[in-house]
Amino acid sequence: MRKNILLLFILFNFGSVFSQTDAITNLINETDELNLDMRDFVNYAKDKIKDKTELTKFFYYWVGTHIEYDYVLFQSVLDKTVDPNQFQSTQDEYVVYENRKGICAGYANLFKWFMNEIDIEAVVVSGHIRDERNHYVELSSDDNYRHAWNSIKLNNKWLLVDSTWGTSDDISVSDFYFDIDPNIAIISHYPSEPKWQLLENPLSLEEFNNSKFVKPIWFFSGYTDIPTLKADNDFYYLVYQSNPNKNCSVELMYSIDNSNFYPIKNLVKIEQDNFTYLRFPKKEISKTAYFKLNLTISKMYGNTRNTFITNGTINFKT
Repeated sequence: MRKNILLLFILFNFGSVFSQTDAITNLINETDELNLDMRDFVNYAKDKIKDKTELTKFFYYWVGTHIEYDYVLFQSVLDKTVDPNQFQSTQDEYVVYENRKGICAGYANLFKWFMNEIDIEAVVVSGHIRDERNHYVELSSDDNYRHAWNSIKLNNKWLLVDSTWGTSDDISVSDFYFDIDPNIAIISHYPSEPKWQLLENPLSLEEFNNSKFVKPIWFFSGYTDIPTLKADNDFYYLVYQSNPNKNCSVELMYSIDNSNFYPIKNLVKIEQDNFTYLRFPKKEISKTAYFKLNLTISKMYGNTRNTFITNGTINFKT
């Protein structure tokens, strides 16, 4: 339910497989000049864009740039001061379209309606999310972390789409949440029905909670895989594909209580065959330990180099 605001994304533009074409941009601007009801809006878009994939992305981008997240309503949900029936009515697709605001359920309902109108099979996926504030989901108590997103069947393949988290004027943020890689989506999105993980071997809740939490900025900065922790008799190795973006660096820290983190002693960085190995002695680490990887990115703006640090980019435990 909570809208994830990824402020660092606006600072970088690393590109994406999906991008907003001129046709989509022009049509969004064109429809802004019109006052169309929902069906006329859909028909207008269908007349302008014939390709189903482009049309699907048009509605995705339109929702992300035209529906305002309703923080007042969200807070009333957290405070349990809104009647459930009243809440459901505010997230009806027609209401969201007319009012141009909603929370995750409204975003998902509206996007599903658009998809159905252009003959794209779509479902609203309900579940929980985790982020840097909440690494471990407890279904019975984490109501504040309920969320809704979509799965759509495009070109005979089911895809994951989160138009709430994709809400941004920065196209690189929007692109990330259209056709999310299921192996990346499961880092943060845990659906109530395992089939909507879209994984060959869906994770149990325990596996989900024990898996690494990775902020999307890790992938946006140029890293392509999720680091794995390996070991031999004497050393641990945190292994990941090397980043061609040499403006990025990482710092690995550990804790015995998941609260106070310290740099790891005698850590050695090894670069080999396009992989990075962070090697450190086992004797320095307790049997149960919590790890946090911080990401530092430097970027030139004119003649000035700015440095941005994202603490807790990746979190995991032994």
